[in-house]
Amino acid sequence: MDALKFQKCGTGRNVLLCLHGFLGEAGDWAEFANVFLARSKEWQVVVIELPGHAAVGSGAICPGVDEFSGLLRDLVLKQGWGTAALAGYSLGGRLALHTALSFPDVFPHFIGISTMAGIEDGAERAQRLASDAALAARLRSGVDWAVFLHDWWNQPVFASPARHAGDFEKFLQSRRHRNPEHMAVCLETWSAGVLPSQWSALAGYPGRALLLSGDSDSKYTSAAVRMQAGFCNADRVLVALAGHQLLMEKPGDVANAVFNFLNP
Repeated sequence: MDALKFQKCGTGRNVLLCLHGFLGEAGDWAEFANVFLARSKEWQVVVIELPGHAAVGSGAICPGVDEFSGLLRDLVLKQGWGTAALAGYSLGGRLALHTALSFPDVFPHFIGISTMAGIEDGAERAQRLASDAALAARLRSGVDWAVFLHDWWNQPVFASPARHAGDFEKFLQSRRHRNPEHMAVCLETWSAGVLPSQWSALAGYPGRALLLSGDSDSKYTSAAVRMQAGFCNADRVLVALAGHQLLMEKPGDVANAVFNFLNP
Protein backbone atom coordinates (compact mmCIF):
# COMPACT_ATOMS: atom_id res chain seq x y z
CA MET A 1 0.00 0.00 0.00
CA ASP A 2 1.02 3.67 -0.26
CA ALA A 3 2.98 5.46 2.45
CA LEU A 4 1.13 6.32 5.64
CA LYS A 5 -0.58 9.68 6.00
CA PHE A 6 0.31 11.78 9.02
CA GLN A 7 -0.07 15.18 10.65
CA LYS A 8 2.84 16.92 12.34
CA CYS A 9 2.96 19.51 15.13
CA GLY A 10 6.12 21.13 16.43
CA THR A 11 9.61 21.41 14.98
CA GLY A 12 11.84 19.76 17.58
CA ARG A 13 14.45 17.17 16.72
CA ASN A 14 12.86 14.51 18.94
CA VAL A 15 9.85 12.69 17.48
CA LEU A 16 6.81 11.28 19.27
CA LEU A 17 4.80 9.13 16.84
CA CYS A 18 1.16 8.63 17.88
CA LEU A 19 -1.55 6.14 16.82
CA HIS A 20 -5.25 6.72 17.49
CA GLY A 21 -7.79 4.03 18.28
CA PHE A 22 -10.51 2.29 16.27
CA LEU A 23 -12.92 4.84 14.72
CA GLY A 24 -10.46 7.56 15.73
CA GLU A 25 -8.67 10.34 13.88
CA ALA A 26 -5.52 12.42 14.13
CA GLY A 27 -7.47 15.18 15.89
CA ASP A 28 -7.93 12.91 18.91
CA TRP A 29 -4.35 13.85 19.85
CA ALA A 30 -4.76 17.63 19.40
CA GLU A 31 -5.26 18.63 23.04
CA PHE A 32 -2.55 16.20 24.12
CA ALA A 33 -0.13 17.72 21.61
CA ASN A 34 -0.88 21.28 22.74
CA VAL A 35 -0.01 20.47 26.34
CA PHE A 36 2.96 18.29 25.47
CA LEU A 37 4.58 20.79 23.09
CA ALA A 38 3.98 23.71 25.44
CA ARG A 39 6.47 22.12 27.80
CA SER A 40 9.31 21.83 25.29
CA LYS A 41 10.35 22.96 21.82
CA GLU A 42 12.68 19.97 21.56
CA TRP A 43 9.87 17.68 20.39
CA GLN A 44 7.49 17.26 17.50
CA VAL A 45 4.29 15.20 17.66
CA VAL A 46 3.51 13.17 14.54
CA VAL A 47 0.04 11.59 14.43
CA ILE A 48 -0.59 8.73 12.02
CA GLU A 49 -3.95 8.41 10.30
CA LEU A 50 -4.69 4.71 10.59
CA PRO A 51 -5.44 3.09 7.22
CA GLY A 52 -9.14 2.81 6.46
CA HIS A 53 -10.05 5.69 8.78
CA ALA A 54 -10.04 8.53 6.26
CA ALA A 55 -13.21 10.20 5.04
CA VAL A 56 -15.74 8.45 2.82
CA GLY A 57 -14.33 7.91 -0.65
CA SER A 58 -10.80 7.05 0.46
CA GLY A 59 -9.23 3.65 -0.01
CA ALA A 60 -10.24 0.75 2.22
CA ILE A 61 -6.82 -0.88 2.33
CA CYS A 62 -5.99 -2.10 5.83
CA PRO A 63 -2.61 -3.87 5.99
CA GLY A 64 -1.79 -6.75 8.27
CA VAL A 65 0.02 -5.87 11.47
CA ASP A 66 3.46 -6.91 10.19
CA GLU A 67 3.10 -4.78 7.06
CA PHE A 68 1.78 -1.85 9.07
CA SER A 69 4.73 -2.07 11.48
CA GLY A 70 7.08 -2.04 8.51
CA LEU A 71 5.38 1.07 7.14
CA LEU A 72 5.89 2.86 10.45
CA ARG A 73 9.56 1.91 10.48
CA ASP A 74 9.96 3.04 6.87
CA LEU A 75 8.32 6.37 7.66
CA VAL A 76 10.78 7.09 10.47
CA LEU A 77 13.76 6.19 8.32
CA LYS A 78 12.59 8.02 5.18
CA GLN A 79 11.86 11.17 7.15
CA GLY A 80 15.38 11.09 8.56
CA TRP A 81 14.21 10.99 12.15
CA GLY A 82 16.45 8.07 13.06
CA THR A 83 14.35 6.95 16.00
CA ALA A 84 10.96 7.86 17.46
CA ALA A 85 9.08 7.35 20.68
CA LEU A 86 5.92 5.40 19.79
CA ALA A 87 2.59 5.97 21.56
CA GLY A 88 -0.77 4.34 20.92
CA TYR A 89 -4.27 4.49 22.36
CA SER A 90 -6.41 1.32 22.63
CA LEU A 91 -6.18 -0.42 19.19
CA GLY A 92 -3.40 2.02 18.34
CA GLY A 93 -1.59 0.83 21.45
CA ARG A 94 -1.74 -2.80 20.31
CA LEU A 95 -0.40 -1.84 16.89
CA ALA A 96 2.30 0.33 18.49
CA LEU A 97 3.35 -2.49 20.81
CA HIS A 98 3.75 -4.93 17.92
CA THR A 99 5.82 -2.33 16.08
CA ALA A 100 8.06 -1.46 19.03
CA LEU A 101 8.73 -5.14 19.72
CA SER A 102 9.48 -5.73 16.03
CA PHE A 103 11.83 -2.75 15.61
CA PRO A 104 13.17 -1.75 19.04
CA ASP A 105 16.21 -0.03 17.52
CA VAL A 106 13.89 2.41 15.72
CA PHE A 107 11.34 2.68 18.54
CA PRO A 108 13.26 2.70 21.84
CA HIS A 109 10.30 4.08 23.81
CA PHE A 110 6.81 2.53 23.88
CA ILE A 111 3.82 4.30 25.43
CA GLY A 112 0.61 2.32 25.78
CA ILE A 113 -2.59 4.20 26.65
CA SER A 114 -5.61 2.11 27.65
CA THR A 115 -4.21 -0.91 25.87
CA MET A 116 -2.98 -4.46 26.46
CA ALA A 117 -0.62 -7.07 25.04
CA GLY A 118 -3.24 -9.26 23.41
CA ILE A 119 -5.31 -12.37 24.18
CA GLU A 120 -3.51 -15.57 25.15
CA ASP A 121 -6.34 -18.06 25.67
CA GLY A 122 -7.43 -19.81 22.49
CA ALA A 123 -11.11 -19.94 23.41
CA GLU A 124 -11.13 -16.26 24.33
CA ARG A 125 -9.41 -15.40 21.04
CA ALA A 126 -12.04 -17.34 19.11
CA GLN A 127 -14.82 -15.61 21.04
CA ARG A 128 -13.37 -12.17 20.28
CA LEU A 129 -12.91 -13.06 16.62
CA ALA A 130 -16.57 -14.11 16.40
CA SER A 131 -17.69 -10.96 18.19
CA ASP A 132 -15.74 -8.70 15.86
CA ALA A 133 -16.97 -10.65 12.83
CA ALA A 134 -20.55 -10.05 13.96
CA LEU A 135 -19.80 -6.36 14.40
CA ALA A 136 -18.27 -6.21 10.92
CA ALA A 137 -21.38 -7.88 9.51
CA ARG A 138 -23.52 -5.26 11.20
CA LEU A 139 -21.40 -2.52 9.67
CA ARG A 140 -22.04 -4.03 6.22
CA SER A 141 -25.77 -4.45 6.81
CA GLY A 142 -26.70 -0.85 6.04
CA VAL A 143 -27.05 0.08 9.70
CA ASP A 144 -27.80 3.72 10.43
CA TRP A 145 -24.34 5.15 11.10
CA ALA A 146 -25.49 7.47 13.89
CA VAL A 147 -27.19 4.55 15.63
CA PHE A 148 -24.03 2.47 15.36
CA LEU A 149 -21.93 5.28 16.85
CA HIS A 150 -24.46 5.72 19.66
CA ASP A 151 -24.25 2.02 20.51
CA TRP A 152 -20.45 2.08 20.32
CA TRP A 153 -20.25 5.11 22.60
CA ASN A 154 -22.46 3.47 25.23
CA GLN A 155 -20.45 0.27 25.66
CA PRO A 156 -19.70 -0.48 29.33
CA VAL A 157 -15.93 -0.30 28.72
CA PHE A 158 -16.26 3.43 28.03
CA ALA A 159 -18.18 4.33 31.20
CA SER A 160 -16.32 7.03 33.11
CA PRO A 161 -16.83 9.78 35.72
CA ALA A 162 -14.94 12.14 33.38
CA ARG A 163 -17.55 12.10 30.63
CA HIS A 164 -19.60 15.24 30.04
CA ALA A 165 -22.98 15.80 28.45
CA GLY A 166 -21.61 17.26 25.22
CA ASP A 167 -18.94 14.64 24.63
CA PHE A 168 -21.09 12.33 22.55
CA GLU A 169 -22.05 15.08 20.12
CA LYS A 170 -18.37 15.87 19.58
CA PHE A 171 -17.68 12.17 19.06
CA LEU A 172 -20.57 11.87 16.59
CA GLN A 173 -19.49 14.89 14.55
CA SER A 174 -15.85 13.83 14.38
CA ARG A 175 -16.75 10.29 13.21
CA ARG A 176 -19.67 11.11 10.90
CA HIS A 177 -17.65 10.67 7.68
CA ARG A 178 -16.31 7.19 8.39
CA ASN A 179 -17.06 4.52 5.82
CA PRO A 180 -18.76 1.52 7.52
CA GLU A 181 -17.26 -0.92 5.00
CA HIS A 182 -13.77 0.39 5.75
CA MET A 183 -14.39 0.04 9.48
CA ALA A 184 -15.51 -3.55 8.93
CA VAL A 185 -12.26 -4.30 7.10
CA CYS A 186 -10.24 -2.80 9.95
CA LEU A 187 -12.15 -4.87 12.50
CA GLU A 188 -11.48 -8.07 10.60
CA THR A 189 -7.81 -7.30 10.02
CA TRP A 190 -6.90 -5.91 13.45
CA SER A 191 -9.28 -7.80 15.72
CA ALA A 192 -7.75 -8.78 19.04
CA GLY A 193 -8.67 -12.28 17.95
CA VAL A 194 -6.31 -11.90 14.96
CA LEU A 195 -3.42 -9.86 16.38
CA PRO A 196 -0.79 -12.03 18.07
CA SER A 197 -0.49 -12.19 21.84
CA GLN A 198 2.67 -10.36 22.90
CA TRP A 199 2.75 -11.15 26.61
CA SER A 200 5.72 -13.51 26.34
CA ALA A 201 7.64 -11.03 24.16
CA LEU A 202 7.56 -8.08 26.58
CA ALA A 203 10.64 -9.17 28.53
CA GLY A 204 12.73 -9.07 25.36
CA TYR A 205 12.08 -5.39 24.68
CA PRO A 206 15.34 -3.50 25.37
CA GLY A 207 13.74 -0.06 25.48
CA ARG A 208 11.63 1.77 28.05
CA ALA A 209 7.87 1.51 28.32
CA LEU A 210 5.10 3.59 29.91
CA LEU A 211 1.62 2.22 30.58
CA LEU A 212 -1.33 4.53 31.32
CA SER A 213 -4.86 3.66 32.37
CA GLY A 214 -7.81 5.37 34.02
CA ASP A 215 -8.63 4.42 37.58
CA SER A 216 -12.22 3.59 36.56
CA ASP A 217 -11.04 1.28 33.77
CA SER A 218 -10.41 -1.87 35.79
CA LYS A 219 -9.81 -4.20 32.83
CA TYR A 220 -7.07 -2.10 31.28
CA THR A 221 -5.59 -1.11 34.60
CA SER A 222 -5.10 -4.81 35.38
CA ALA A 223 -3.50 -5.24 31.95
CA ALA A 224 -1.19 -2.27 32.61
CA VAL A 225 -0.08 -3.76 35.92
CA ARG A 226 0.74 -7.05 34.25
CA MET A 227 2.49 -5.38 31.32
CA GLN A 228 4.66 -3.33 33.65
CA ALA A 229 5.75 -6.53 35.35
CA GLY A 230 6.45 -8.15 31.98
CA PHE A 231 8.75 -5.44 30.65
CA CYS A 232 12.31 -5.15 31.95
CA ASN A 233 12.05 -1.35 32.21
CA ALA A 234 8.56 0.10 32.51
CA ASP A 235 6.70 2.82 34.37
CA ARG A 236 2.97 2.95 35.01
CA VAL A 237 0.63 5.89 35.60
CA LEU A 238 -2.91 5.57 36.93
CA VAL A 239 -4.95 8.60 35.84
CA ALA A 240 -7.39 9.70 38.53
CA LEU A 241 -11.12 10.09 37.89
CA ALA A 242 -10.87 8.72 34.37
CA GLY A 243 -11.96 5.76 32.30
CA HIS A 244 -10.84 4.21 29.02
CA GLN A 245 -11.00 7.24 26.70
CA LEU A 246 -8.02 9.03 28.22
CA LEU A 247 -7.20 11.22 25.21
CA MET A 248 -10.69 12.73 25.43
CA GLU A 249 -11.14 12.65 29.20
CA LYS A 250 -7.74 13.70 30.55
CA PRO A 251 -5.49 14.81 27.66
CA GLY A 252 -3.48 17.16 29.88
CA ASP A 253 -2.79 14.51 32.49
CA VAL A 254 -1.71 12.07 29.79
CA ALA A 255 0.50 14.68 28.09
CA ASN A 256 2.26 15.56 31.33
CA ALA A 257 2.82 11.90 32.20
CA VAL A 258 4.27 11.20 28.74
CA PHE A 259 6.46 14.30 28.85
CA ASN A 260 7.85 13.36 32.27
CA PHE A 261 8.56 9.84 31.03
CA LEU A 262 10.41 11.02 27.92
CA ASN A 263 12.27 13.78 29.77
CA PRO A 264 13.45 12.17 33.03
